[in-house]
Amino acid sequence: MVKNEVLLLGLLNDAFPYQWYSEFQGIPGRKFRFDAASLTFKIAVEIDGGIWLGKNGGHTSGFGRTKDMEKMNLAVLNGWRVLTYSPATLRKEPNKIIEDVRKLL
Repeated sequence: MVKNEVLLLGLLNDAFPYQWYSEFQGIPGRKFRFDAASLTFKIAVEIDGGIWLGKNGGHTSGFGRTKDMEKMNLAVLNGWRVLTYSPATLRKEPNKIIEDVRKLL
């Protein structure tokens, strides 16, 4: 698990105990995984750390962005509500993530 995912999982499980799983494969028949997901709430939270990798980064290339869009669209079509944040939000404004999850609830 990447450090951002460890922080995210701790943050979410502190606010909503025993509700969150990391690297959850929530789209049947696909290998896509959510950084954090709650089966109870059917909410997924993603940290897009790849945005800082530059033009060669997997999430910033045309292919990577296309795969990310496919993942988000399939998530919505499968009933997931997905929130996406930067690592800066996770580290500097973690309460924003919790507030947004509460708004969805």
